[in-house]
Amino acid sequence: MRNMEFNEGYRVFNDITRAEKRSNRLVVLSLTFMLFSFLCCTYVVHRVNESAKNNFYLLDSGQKLATVRVKDYKRAIDILCEGHVGIFHELFFGLEPDLGFIKRNIEGKALYMVDRSGMRLYNRLVDQDYYEDIAKSGYSIELEKDSIIIDYSSYPFRFRFIGKQKIERDGETEYRNLVTTGYLMETKSTPNNLNGLKIVRFDVLDNKDLRK
Repeated sequence: MRNMEFNEGYRVFNDITRAEKRSNRLVVLSLTFMLFSFLCCTYVVHRVNESAKNNFYLLDSGQKLATVRVKDYKRAIDILCEGHVGIFHELFFGLEPDLGFIKRNIEGKALYMVDRSGMRLYNRLVDQDYYEDIAKSGYSIELEKDSIIIDYSSYPFRFRFIGKQKIERDGETEYRNLVTTGYLMETKSTPNNLNGLKIVRFDVLDNKDLRK
């Protein structure tokens, strides 16, 4: 009888030991899986962050115009500055015979990208009925960019925009030279100027008609 009780107790003990071993194996496997998952997630997050750092977005009034993948911070600044200057000139000098369109582009967008020097130029053109004449005459003015030169050797960054205005009316096309200059300064990003740049001391150097 005692021998049977001993054997029964031994079997129970072995069953408990085996159950504990299985439980321990499950714990080890669970911990291993959790560690593996954590390492995978960490790697994926790291890759995503690195990719995001190399993605550069050019914005115009909250709209993403372009995504450029760069690894060089200086190159990113160059893209941002050139983009800011280019967009401003497109908005300010690319015109259609529609006063509503002109005001939306200039008053609603371009003037947030420039300091009071841009506002003074705009007010002067308004006083001269420049935009009224464009609307009444049916002129369509398209901006053609030749080059944007930016000097990064000193701050604020001086730039020069060189291009042309293509003027179309009644099937005829004329060209007007456009050379401007100014400086780029970093500023706080706002809902109306997400690029965080502002043109200061803006001036038009040449805007004469080109000979055919």
